[in-house]
Amino acid sequence: MAAPEQALPGRAPGRALTDLDDQQLAAQVAAGGGKPFQARQVAHWLYRHGADYDAMANVPAALRATLAAALPARSSTVVHSELAADGTEKLLLCLHDRETVECVLIPEGERTTLCVSTQVGCPVGCVFCASGMLGVKRNLSAGEIVEQVLHARGRLRPGRQLTNLVVMGMGEPMLNLDALLPALQRIHDPAGIGMGARRVTVSTSGYPQQLERFAAADPSYNLAVSLHAADDALRRRLVPTAAHPVREIVAAAQRYFGHKGREVTFEVVLLDGRNDRPEDAAAMVDLLRGLPCTVNLIPWNPVAELAAAHALRRPAAARVDAFAAALQHGGLEVTVRRQRGADRSAACGQLRLRDQGASAPAAPPGNAAGRP
Repeated sequence: MAAPEQALPGRAPGRALTDLDDQQLAAQVAAGGGKPFQARQVAHWLYRHGADYDAMANVPAALRATLAAALPARSSTVVHSELAADGTEKLLLCLHDRETVECVLIPEGERTTLCVSTQVGCPVGCVFCASGMLGVKRNLSAGEIVEQVLHARGRLRPGRQLTNLVVMGMGEPMLNLDALLPALQRIHDPAGIGMGARRVTVSTSGYPQQLERFAAADPSYNLAVSLHAADDALRRRLVPTAAHPVREIVAAAQRYFGHKGREVTFEVVLLDGRNDRPEDAAAMVDLLRGLPCTVNLIPWNPVAELAAAHALRRPAAARVDAFAAALQHGGLEVTVRRQRGADRSAACGQLRLRDQGASAPAAPPGNAAGRP
């Protein structure tokens, strides 16, 4: 497994049209004999309509053929999908090098949220998360991130719109900012996919230096920090690669709020007997009291391999409610995430694990009893 802040290989640029920025696209069109306005037409078809070359009706056939010979419109394909009874749909995408990543469509009322990945695998290695069981292979390119949106949007039924985006899938977004920031720009750009920045949330396990860079970028997206515990020792048991003290992470998140004016969400995956005890709630209140934030409690989505390897259990509803009540009594704003897609590989990374035929690692010494 790669170290959490180790540079990872990306994908060679220009493998697909989606990897080109506006200037590169204009140059590619010009090389094919096209005009500047035709580059805008190609981008419109690709991002607004999710079209391949054949559907770009007002682009000359000769130019389309030249572009297609040079680059595919997209380089990823949906190779598997699973639809849950509640309408949640998980997609497994195959990339140009046969690696796979997941994205998830989550409909709820008038809202439809897409969760996208930023890396093939994950370097963080949370003990409860399937995404990191195989380590991390490489970063996704900007185009590969954007393509998840195009694939997912194309599967919506007529009249249904993609309303929200969460960067909470496989991978650590802060460790792939070179691709994530231009991908989000394309997703936000009115001439691209056209999703408002307030509808985009990026989730990180907490890298203060990278958060500073994220805060300096425009526009202003929502930030969620996967905290999981207020105590450094406990957090390291849950997130073995955690290199930064909890208070340093919280301070970086609060600087983001000061810079952007966007209230930060702190996420806590609750594990029975591990981090859902009264003393854990008291420590969380002590850490976050008085800060403009919301705590999002996420009862663990069980992964059989990890449950067996690390003696993990999903907490009972009564324990989740008690934890939430303790935080609220301490003055914190609290939400509890409802489990979605429970009948279809609900936890992130499970489709890829099944595709790879992976099994969980053995439990580390001294961590088999189910308590920190």
